[in-house]
Amino acid sequence: MWAMKNIGDTFLRKDINTRQIILGSFWRDEREQNVDGRFAVIHFLGDGRIEHPLYCFSIQANNRYLITRATVQRIHRGKRASSDICSWSGHIAECDLDVHAMKEFKISTTPNVEDAMLVTPEAPLREPRHDMVVCMAPMYIYTDWEILVTGIELWLAMGATKIVVPVQSASSATYRILQEYEKKGIVIIRHWPKWPIMSDTNPNGLVLSRGIEESHVNCLFFVKPWSDIVVFSDIDDFLLPLDPSTVSPGDNLQILKNLFAEHPQAGSLLFEHRDVQFVPPNRQEDQSLANFNFEFLRNSKNKMNCNVWRMKTRVVVNASRVDSVNMHETGIHRFGYVQTRVPCRQAHFYHLRHSHNTVPSPTPINMSPLADMLNKQWQNRIESFTSMKSEILNKTNTEYLEDFDRCMGAINDEHWTMKVSRCLTPHVCFSRLRRDVDCVAVASEYEFYRSGKGYFMNPTNIRVQKSEVNCESPVPPFTSGNHYFAP
Repeated sequence: MWAMKNIGDTFLRKDINTRQIILGSFWRDEREQNVDGRFAVIHFLGDGRIEHPLYCFSIQANNRYLITRATVQRIHRGKRASSDICSWSGHIAECDLDVHAMKEFKISTTPNVEDAMLVTPEAPLREPRHDMVVCMAPMYIYTDWEILVTGIELWLAMGATKIVVPVQSASSATYRILQEYEKKGIVIIRHWPKWPIMSDTNPNGLVLSRGIEESHVNCLFFVKPWSDIVVFSDIDDFLLPLDPSTVSPGDNLQILKNLFAEHPQAGSLLFEHRDVQFVPPNRQEDQSLANFNFEFLRNSKNKMNCNVWRMKTRVVVNASRVDSVNMHETGIHRFGYVQTRVPCRQAHFYHLRHSHNTVPSPTPINMSPLADMLNKQWQNRIESFTSMKSEILNKTNTEYLEDFDRCMGAINDEHWTMKVSRCLTPHVCFSRLRRDVDCVAVASEYEFYRSGKGYFMNPTNIRVQKSEVNCESPVPPFTSGNHYFAP
C-alpha cells in the first residue's frame, strides 16, 4: 500500500467536491414572480472556484417527488472574477418546487433522493409594509455604542421604520442597547456566527471583509416580503442632504423616492460617500444613556468635497428588483432592472469614522440643525429606556483595533504589487494587544450532511454568550454528522 502511495504521489490529485455552508433559506415572495409556481431560495457559502450543483425535491399530490435542478449563482458573478485570494463566497440557489410544498423540501448535490437533506425555509416575518428598511453591516468586536445610537436615531429621523443589525460580537452595553431597541419594534437583531473550519481550509479567512456581502444578501431575502426600499450601510455611514443645515425629518426617504422616480429602470442606486471631520463625544467622564446627547455633531465642520472622485461605496435597492448586494455595488438584478450611479453632487453618504480627525479637500458644513433634531428625538426616546438609562456604560475604546487597521492597510498596499498574500478580511490579522473587553458573542455548533460526494453544513444551537479575548466570537465545532469523513 505504501509503495502504491509513493508512486501515486506523482499523479494523484485531491477531489473534495462541493461543501456548502447553509446561511439561510427563504420562500420566494409571490409578488416577485413573473411565472406561476412555488419557489424557494437557498443562500449558502462555498468555494467560488468550483461549481455547486444543487437538486430540489418536493412532494407532489401523487406522493411522488418533483425533482428539479436549482439555478445557482455566485452573488457577485459578473462583477468580480473568482480567484484564490478571497476564494470562498456567497451563492444563491433558486428551487422550482411543487405548488403543494408549503413548509419543507429536500436538497441534494445529486439527483438521487437518497442523498437529500430536509430543508425548512424561514417563515416570513409578519410585518406591515415598510417604505424604507436599513440593513446594517455585521457587528464584529463592536464597542462604540455612541455611534450605534447615533446611527439608529439618525436613520429613524430620516424616514427608516425598521433597522436590521447582524451581530457576531459586541460590547455588552452595545448589545443591551440593541435589545432595548428591539423591544420597541425598531431593531431586529440577526445572529451571525463564525463559520466552521474544514478539514483543509478556514472559510473565515477566505471571505471578503468578514462576510459583509453574504450578510447583506441574507438581510435582503429576510426583509424582501415586507420592504420597498432597502439601504445597505455601515453603522457609521449616513445618507443626509447635500447641505445638512437644511435637514428635516424624513429627508432620506424622500431623496430615495425621488431618485427611483427619476430612474424608473433602476433596480439599485450606487452612492459615493464623503469623509466627514469627526470629533467623538466626550469620553473622559462617566457616560450613560441619560446624559448622552448629539452635541458632538456640531464639531463636525467639514466634509470632503465632491470635486474629489471616489468610487461608489453604498447601495440602496428596490427590494423586489435585486437578488444580491456586493460590498460597494449590486450583483444580481431581476427583470431587466439595472444599477444606477448617483452623482455626488446630487446625493451622497456621510462617513463619520473614528479616525477622521481631519479630511482632505474640505468643504464647510453645518451639522447643528441635525444635532438639534436628534437631541429632541432622543429626549422622547430615552424615557422608554427605563431599565438602563442611568446605568454607567463602558467607555468606547478603539485601541485594540489598531493592529487590524494596520493589517488592512498593508493588504491594501499589496494590491499595487499585483501579488496579495491574503484575503482582505480582519480574520487573517492578529492583534498583539490583549484587552479583556466586557463583550458578548454569538456562538454556534455545526452539523454536516454528506450528500453524494459533497456536503451541506447547518448551524445549530445558536446562542449569545460571553466572548473570547479581544471581544472575538468562538469558532464553531462540528458536533454531529452522517459520515465518517468530516467536511
